[in-house]
Amino acid sequence: MQLFKEMKKLIVLSLILGSLYSCSQEKGKKFAEDADVQSTDTIINGLVIKNYKEKGLYKTFKNADNKYGISDAKGNVIVEATNDGLEKRSDFYYMSHNANKPDALVWLDIQNKTLIVLPDYIDHHLNMRGNIDVVVDKNQKMGVIAEGKKVLIPFQYESIEKIGDKYFAKQSGKSSIDVFDQNLKKDILPFSLKDAVLLSDKANLITATNDKGKVGIINSDLKLLAPFEYSSIVPYTYDNHYFIISKREADGKPLFGIMDNQFKIVVPVTYTSIDESDNEEKKLEVIKDNVSKTVDFGDFIIKKGM
Repeated sequence: MQLFKEMKKLIVLSLILGSLYSCSQEKGKKFAEDADVQSTDTIINGLVIKNYKEKGLYKTFKNADNKYGISDAKGNVIVEATNDGLEKRSDFYYMSHNANKPDALVWLDIQNKTLIVLPDYIDHHLNMRGNIDVVVDKNQKMGVIAEGKKVLIPFQYESIEKIGDKYFAKQSGKSSIDVFDQNLKKDILPFSLKDAVLLSDKANLITATNDKGKVGIINSDLKLLAPFEYSSIVPYTYDNHYFIISKREADGKPLFGIMDNQFKIVVPVTYTSIDESDNEEKKLEVIKDNVSKTVDFGDFIIKKGM
């Protein structure tokens, strides 16, 4: 009799567990069917994996309770879904959103499968490699940390950008640029720089401003390609082989010309103004000797001016 009662209990327990599992499976299936899945998402194991096609080791996912966690690319859960929202910044950094709490930058601790809140930092800027990243602190300054904690480059920069295989860092409150290599070693520059702006991503060209306020062109290997003697160097919108340049005369007035991507002057720097037309593509508005004309860019280059 006692054996019969025990077997009956086991059967009832088995039925309950089976029912719960069935309900859970049905809930996951219904969620997968009803979920608002974007074209960049996919569903694995009943979870909506966000931005699935993006490169990276880890993904954010949303479960049936509309909570967010982190999984690997195969849908294996790394961090359970407990957040109201998660935005991926890099493989190891995320912005967490939760009701009645301020947004927070968090670091993914893979070993312990958890997210660590980083109260001293407010956002992620760029990944350098692996678990080494540029982040932004509470004073809006950028620096470099490893594994969410170890500071490798101090937080004293208003910007840090990768150009080629170098990192150009502009110091906060100073007209000074530091350049770091892939090993985060600071390069000794052959010239002082106040500013550096990417001119051509394809060729890794940079418009650089020296400590005297003159503009030239360098590459990411810090080789000077166009001398520091210009007031401005601006890429022409419709042909990346050319730049509109200007120099200041002794009286402070600018004169304009055109340089090609071999850094040769193809239109003399003798024009009062050279500007792209607001009304017509591939047209220039030029002024010389108080005469204003609208000219075709190609013809202007071939004739070396007007």
